[in-house]
Amino acid sequence: MTSQQLELIARRGLTLPEPTLTRLRTVGIWCEANLTVQRRDQEWLIRGQESGGAVADIGRYVSFCKEDGTALSWLQPVKNFMPNGLHAILLAEGPVVRLDMYRFETSYDLLITSHTLVAEEDKPKPKLETKMIFFHRFGVLERELWGKDKMFRGAVAPQFFMSNGSEARVPHVYQQAVFKMTEAVTCTKCKHQHLLEPPSSEMSVAELESVKVSAAVA
Repeated sequence: MTSQQLELIARRGLTLPEPTLTRLRTVGIWCEANLTVQRRDQEWLIRGQESGGAVADIGRYVSFCKEDGTALSWLQPVKNFMPNGLHAILLAEGPVVRLDMYRFETSYDLLITSHTLVAEEDKPKPKLETKMIFFHRFGVLERELWGKDKMFRGAVAPQFFMSNGSEARVPHVYQQAVFKMTEAVTCTKCKHQHLLEPPSSEMSVAELESVKVSAAVA
């Protein structure tokens, strides 16, 4: 695969053959890997969509985490009566790590990329700089996580190999996220988020002090 092809995959997400895309559409799995740059007030942000799901024989899912592998908060969750579609919207300053996984039966493809906003000279809008972290096809996990082995979901992930037979290991900081992605591409009739989480409901120190002052005045 050429460097240009790898660059395109890193930017747009997994490149799948048209018959595969047709099959995903036919069974009702909608998944969007594209990222965009959005402006909010005076700041520029990265916008993504956690989406996807599975049926018994096939699945695809896209979601996001921080550079250190910990969870990002969604801007808003999405409730949809149709399963295997859009689950949440992300809006973040970045860097953002995108995970894109595809499964056919017990064979898996995985792409992990990092995305950062970089200012360009004489241009008000920053560009989205993309870096490849991990990309391998035909990973193997001989468990029917969508059926009789679903009790293992969230605790296992496929094994990937390089052309020389050596194991291709996912960076350790993303291992938990890959466990969740493996769960997501085997989650049939998926209607919930797997990686993005609700915003923290904890009050800041300033907010707590404000509440104390209000209570004292009352």
